[in-house]
Amino acid sequence: MTGIVITRHFASITMGRWGARQVHYRRAGTGPVVILFHQSPLSSVDMIATMQRWARHFTCIAPDSPGFGLSDPMGVKQAQMSDFADAAIEFMDALGIERAAVYGFHTGAMISGAIAAAYPARIVCGAANGYVMMSEGEKLDIVEHYLPAFAPAWDGSHLTWLWSRMREQTIFFPWYAKSLAARLQGNVPPPEVLHRGLLDFMRSGDHYRVGYRAAFLMRSDIALRDMRTPMLVTAYDTDVLSTHLPRIRNASDSVTVRGGGSIEQTLDLCRDYIKRHKPPKGPKPASAAPLQGRLIQDYVNVDGGQVRLRRNDEGHGTPVVVLHDALGSTDTTVGVASGFIGRRPVVALELSGHGESDDILKSGRPAISAYAKTVLATLKSLKLDRIDIVGIGMGGLVALELFLLDRARVGAIAMTGITYVDTASATSIVKKIAPSIEPDWFGGYLLHAWHMVRDQGLFRPWYERTSAGVIRQEPQVAPELVQQRVLELFRSNGAWRRAMQAQFSYPLRSRLSQALKNKGASIMLAASDLDPQRDDTWRAATDFPQCAHALLPNEQARWANVLLPHFDGAH
Repeated sequence: MTGIVITRHFASITMGRWGARQVHYRRAGTGPVVILFHQSPLSSVDMIATMQRWARHFTCIAPDSPGFGLSDPMGVKQAQMSDFADAAIEFMDALGIERAAVYGFHTGAMISGAIAAAYPARIVCGAANGYVMMSEGEKLDIVEHYLPAFAPAWDGSHLTWLWSRMREQTIFFPWYAKSLAARLQGNVPPPEVLHRGLLDFMRSGDHYRVGYRAAFLMRSDIALRDMRTPMLVTAYDTDVLSTHLPRIRNASDSVTVRGGGSIEQTLDLCRDYIKRHKPPKGPKPASAAPLQGRLIQDYVNVDGGQVRLRRNDEGHGTPVVVLHDALGSTDTTVGVASGFIGRRPVVALELSGHGESDDILKSGRPAISAYAKTVLATLKSLKLDRIDIVGIGMGGLVALELFLLDRARVGAIAMTGITYVDTASATSIVKKIAPSIEPDWFGGYLLHAWHMVRDQGLFRPWYERTSAGVIRQEPQVAPELVQQRVLELFRSNGAWRRAMQAQFSYPLRSRLSQALKNKGASIMLAASDLDPQRDDTWRAATDFPQCAHALLPNEQARWANVLLPHFDGAH
């Protein structure tokens, strides 16, 4: 549906049952408030189509459940569905929502049922689309076989399993039961759809088991038996859980059980049910509240979309802005930014199209100057009139260009782990450094991405893999590190390719020379012994002795100890 704007936000829970945590959510529409809960192992992305359909009728608020999407986990290995209900109430409190309607699909349907049963004073009505009703034997079988541990393997084989797992659940339910009785009759979604689900699975990691397990083991029959809140339980005809509707017996008079028909008819049924019960209007959007001693996540609006950031304002003095590299996000700069907490205000920003930020530079092959302009727009939106910058890899080039673009705003910059090659080499590298990697039916693209990212920590350039290109440093190929960078690659939706090409096309020598002509320019070149770009950085430092240079600690949280004296000396 056109014309529907869905925005992204974070809510901060300062003193909850599970401590301080943040909840990521999507929001659309105006009017009566409905909270929408997604299925496992997905996120609020799963609710986008429903929000687009309902935004003309409701204020739709769709949170990522704890430990899914971008929401902090509860920090437990096992949870009950009642815990997810309590967490949802904490989320409502953080947004100032006294009463609301709730809707959920599959695991989200169980959350809707649990919260409606436990908090009748807070829930106007509920709609559960795809409600699980299992015997004790079925529960034991599914908990034993449905939820194997998920951990990165050094060779990327866990991604092969994950692709097969995501594909198989569209063919059998449960996915591990290879029988005619378990055979599903619908179409297998195209690779792009499976890929989106796979990314959400990667975001949740092994925590995916917590939500699934809670949904499967919930005493769903008791919740409906004791229900005092008006509750619709339904399922569309082709949903495997439509066969569970006849299992519902002894439900209270507050519960309506009805088949939904097609997917669209089922959504309309739920919509009309909620409208009849007239939930109150939704609150206005608000920024995320600070959390003591930690970086909070939030979004800032700029022309063309939203930019995700992490920030902490407890320090004093000129704010420090942290910019990530071409295969990064604010998730990869947490260590660097955390080192400034309490010492300077610190803001970590995402470059266009990276991490969980919108791709503001949507077409063509943007230059580094284009990325700098989007960062400048973000700084203006945040009202940051004077900053120091830590730029990592490509982020260092953006910092340099921003310095040239707005000298009055930018104080000192530290460029860490930069790429410094001659023009001929750069031209050759641009052609090969960022191949197209697209989802395919067989999942081979995942191993392509895995080994490319892993080789980036072993060879320079990664695609030649020659003895001359061996990076003679401690290899940075821990499975968790490679997994994070593979996730960064895929969730950038191709923007990483343009960023890598812009990085190697950037005329660093001439732009750095121009910057150093500015009176009082304070530029540092720095790298750690673990940085694959360390040697490039030292070559640049040799060619530009006017720049300060420093060896950074291997632990990123300690970088601030080295960088702050450089920043302080510039003011």
